[in-house]
Amino acid sequence: MNSAMHRPSYIVRASKTRRPILTLLGVLALPIGLLAPGPALGHDEDVPPAKAVPLGAEQTIAAVGSQLAFKLSLLLASGPAVAGDHGNDASHSANAHKLDREPFQASGDSHAKGSDLAFQGRLVVAGAYEGVGFFRRVNGGNGLEQVSFYDCPGAQADVSISGDYVFVSIDSPGSNNKETRICNNTRTNLSDSSLGKEGIRIVDISDIRNPRQVGFVETECGSHTHTLIPKGDTTFMYVDSYPIQQSVSCNDVTHPEGEFSVLRFPTADPTRARIVSTPDVIPPTATDAVGCHDTGVLIRPAKRDLAVAACLGAFAVLNIERPANPKVLSVTQNPFMELDHSGGLTWDGKVAIISDEHAGAAGGGGCSPSSDSQVGAMWYYDISRPRHPELKGHFSLPRVPVADTPEELERFRCTTHNWNVLPTRDRSRYLAVSAYYSGGLAAVDFSDPANPKEYAHVLPLVKGINPDMWSAYWYNGRVHSNEHASQLGLSTFEIDGLGSGNVRFFADRLNPQTQVVAGLAR
Repeated sequence: MNSAMHRPSYIVRASKTRRPILTLLGVLALPIGLLAPGPALGHDEDVPPAKAVPLGAEQTIAAVGSQLAFKLSLLLASGPAVAGDHGNDASHSANAHKLDREPFQASGDSHAKGSDLAFQGRLVVAGAYEGVGFFRRVNGGNGLEQVSFYDCPGAQADVSISGDYVFVSIDSPGSNNKETRICNNTRTNLSDSSLGKEGIRIVDISDIRNPRQVGFVETECGSHTHTLIPKGDTTFMYVDSYPIQQSVSCNDVTHPEGEFSVLRFPTADPTRARIVSTPDVIPPTATDAVGCHDTGVLIRPAKRDLAVAACLGAFAVLNIERPANPKVLSVTQNPFMELDHSGGLTWDGKVAIISDEHAGAAGGGGCSPSSDSQVGAMWYYDISRPRHPELKGHFSLPRVPVADTPEELERFRCTTHNWNVLPTRDRSRYLAVSAYYSGGLAAVDFSDPANPKEYAHVLPLVKGINPDMWSAYWYNGRVHSNEHASQLGLSTFEIDGLGSGNVRFFADRLNPQTQVVAGLAR
């Protein structure tokens, strides 16, 4: 790592001991919905268990067992989704409507375990552990149809798009195990072949029905997620990674704070991408921080460009006016957060949003009937003074879905996951749309960050099956979601009041972790 990296003058800490172990009385006082952390599938199942799920209340509660979680979910489920009521297509607020669902077809007759999404014009790019799917918005954005599937497996399959190129995060060498004329068919910056390597896969989609790999950049500890920073003719990329598997080159000793890599390439030719720096974002004094998981950036004219890096135990606010050499303005640790999973900002740059992925999602649970629950919540910080973030409030999904089959119980989890902040026309109005795995999706109004409210929600049921919604993003008047372990594909929703009259549309594209003010339509 680059020891010359700007370091913050201090780390903001809460006065309470981090992640205290609750007494039995404290456990009993918790909302019963928290007693549901049974085993789960997908997403961060490879997070190092010793660090990702620190000893605390959630581990104590986990001993209660999956069967108790199952019974409690039946008792506490809110809304119309009650046991035996799976004939309903969805539980939803009156202002939210499910418009369409499109299966995510992988190779052969299989369905994909979806992950992230990116958007460009009418094109929707859907990441999956099996490869990448390409969908087209149809019927005025009210539905999707699959155009093609890029058969090239690799977890974690975080995706972004720029022109004729799609970028895919690979964070598991064992999952990158297929070699064809279009997959792992190029050398990397370090090796003769990308087969079995981890990092960033670069895919040419100029022929959308025949995508092919045209480059691969190996990065230390792979790429769990990545974020594009477009700067005209040059584009930068932040690659977040940490020791998921204890290998010789990437482990807790060699990378105690993970690895934050910066790539640079000509915007028109990503095949020339190279690593230009590996700055230290989280200092060693930020105890318990595993490494950066996800970074959101805000790029705006005539104002300072900012980033918020969520680093599994801490988050950092960065000045990214010089993208290859980000300057750390502050590092904050919240004792009530397990895993700082995703970071983003309001479009005016005044509020930072950090979401907590309860138990790394693999531990399951995090479901509560109360929006005041701290478990798996979305947290809001005033960063008007970015060197001194000030905690304002938090929001947790206020419902517990029914889990009445072994499969649903196995992936039972309601933690905040992938989301984006809407570019509202009223600059004093803050709205976010987020996926919550088994909990479906919700829109949250945090115009008053100290008093956030749920604006809308949808808990879709497909033939009685609960969702496993990994990503849900607002894009030009509709919300699109991508499902993982449920393998239910992509869905389209409409939420009243979130059309072009109240929210600015994106002129060309949306990579949800990249907020470009100049990229908004009038």
